[in-house]
Amino acid sequence: MADNSDSKPNFRRLRIIQIASLMVGAGVLILSLWLMGQFRKPEVAPIVMAFAFASISFSGLFYFGALLLEGSLQKYILSDDTVIKGDNVEMVTRTAESGDAEIDKWIGTYAFTRNLFGMSLVPILILIALYFFA
Repeated sequence: MADNSDSKPNFRRLRIIQIASLMVGAGVLILSLWLMGQFRKPEVAPIVMAFAFASISFSGLFYFGALLLEGSLQKYILSDDTVIKGDNVEMVTRTAESGDAEIDKWIGTYAFTRNLFGMSLVPILILIALYFFA
């Protein structure tokens, strides 16, 4: 893991990780749709599963790639809280401001993909169960 705790993140490396993650996510989406036969006979559950596979691929690759290669963003994550608002459950991540607009943008992207990865694990298991047993 890169220890860049006192330096600015490498924005070029972060952009490469982001683009690679988007490409992998798009590839997983297309491959999932094709393997589940959704181009011939579309159904709701397999399409939702394909999007879930793509989102977990994108977010996992970006989150772990940024964590391993640009660990300096992790220091801006202060806390994660699960908040229940009525029927909704939200994951709230509190972040520190860096004072630099570019770094703050990447902190937001990093926190978003971190939450997306965490929140997509449970629904993917539910969707798989529905696909096979419903």
